Amino acid sequence: MRSSSYNIVVKVDDKDGRYALLNSYTHAFDIVNQDVYQYLKTQDEKNSISDETKEKLVKRGYMTSLSKEDETELVKRLLNKIYDEVRLKNFGFHFIISYDCNLRCVYCYEDPILNGCACLPKDRITKEQVDKAYEIIIEKDKHKTGRKTIHLYGGEPFLAENYEMLEYIVNKGKDLGYVFSVTSNGYDLDKYLDFIEQNRKLFSFQITIDGVEDIHNERKPHFKNQDSFSKITSNVDRLVKMGVSVSIRINTDPYTMERVDELLAYFKERDWYQHPNFKAYCALLRKEVPIKGQDGKLSKEMFTQSGFYHTFLEKGLEEKGHGKVMCQDYNVQTVLAGLLLGKHISYKSCFCGAQSGSLIFDPLGDMYSCWDVVGQREYRVGRYIPDFELEDRFANRWFDSKISECNCIRCKYVLFCGGGCPANAMRTTGKLQSGECNDYPRLFNAAIQHIYNEKIKNGINES
Repeated sequence: MRSSSYNIVVKVDDKDGRYALLNSYTHAFDIVNQDVYQYLKTQDEKNSISDETKEKLVKRGYMTSLSKEDETELVKRLLNKIYDEVRLKNFGFHFIISYDCNLRCVYCYEDPILNGCACLPKDRITKEQVDKAYEIIIEKDKHKTGRKTIHLYGGEPFLAENYEMLEYIVNKGKDLGYVFSVTSNGYDLDKYLDFIEQNRKLFSFQITIDGVEDIHNERKPHFKNQDSFSKITSNVDRLVKMGVSVSIRINTDPYTMERVDELLAYFKERDWYQHPNFKAYCALLRKEVPIKGQDGKLSKEMFTQSGFYHTFLEKGLEEKGHGKVMCQDYNVQTVLAGLLLGKHISYKSCFCGAQSGSLIFDPLGDMYSCWDVVGQREYRVGRYIPDFELEDRFANRWFDSKISECNCIRCKYVLFCGGGCPANAMRTTGKLQSGECNDYPRLFNAAIQHIYNEKIKNGINES
């Protein structure tokens, strides 16, 4: 017998010598003492733990009779089985109405195709293209039960000049039983308020507000008048009070984090927290943006994912946000809380839907699977005009992306991580591949520490 290669061990209490112990494929999750930790580390039979404890360690998967190679093969089979169950079977559908936008966000990853050297035509998607896309959606979704969602994206989908086409897409989808999730900058939503109110049960919006007025306008200026904050927040206020689901994304780096408390106080002033349809979350800004240091000079300091998470917790932002403000942590806290309660948690066979069945229809007749690369034709997965075609040499890079075939398979976090974001790997390494962790192990360990402090420690001490 030996310790499993997929044990995750985190020292959570220096004073009392306690360790969190988690096995990533059995999903066992326990708090153990120093003696158990030492036994797992050395397998020394002289270690003073009982036979009953040893049996429990075997039963819960912390000790295994499998060789390292056989255990790795077991994890490969688990991941391949789950991936085969979702690959090109559970689709997500998205419309890019145009490659046009009315803001000039300083960190926009679409900037080269919207305004830069690779600028694409600003043509809107046509009714003929929408009809063709819906034919594909109906066919791919014919066996789907439950809630059916289409995502609206851009550019900026709710530009004032997109009204006729957006109305056509929504009405057609509504007749087919779909609801709509929208990523919008919120600026032109006042032109759509009557339409949204008539269909308010169909819509949920994600709108980005990066800080209080001066920070937001510095980061997300309107292309004409610089100021976008006043109009966006006015439109958010109308949506929230209308009862439409609104999620505010706060793109966060050290500069904006310093004053995020002011933004949360602003949300309170607007009485948004009292509405059940309102929530917000801080998301790590990955693209380097010049930020002002204490000396007034520009710097390019960036958070790591775990550093961002630590800072969110240290500042007590969830509490300051009245339980309505979360940290984008790739679902780690939810997973750990579920394991703690003994709930079934699925293995993660890929990082996101871009690797399993996301189809994004753009106004040029191309299809993509990842938002981060739309408009870059070398990363498309196929065409839908004149007919639906997944082009193998492109599509296989996304839809045949098996973690089991990369170095991640030997990582004890792989069943939770999903191999990391391929698009982020492309930005950092130049290759579209799994294996870029985004600081995931340290994030996971930090979340274990947090959940111990918040949910476990007091219960152990009381008992």
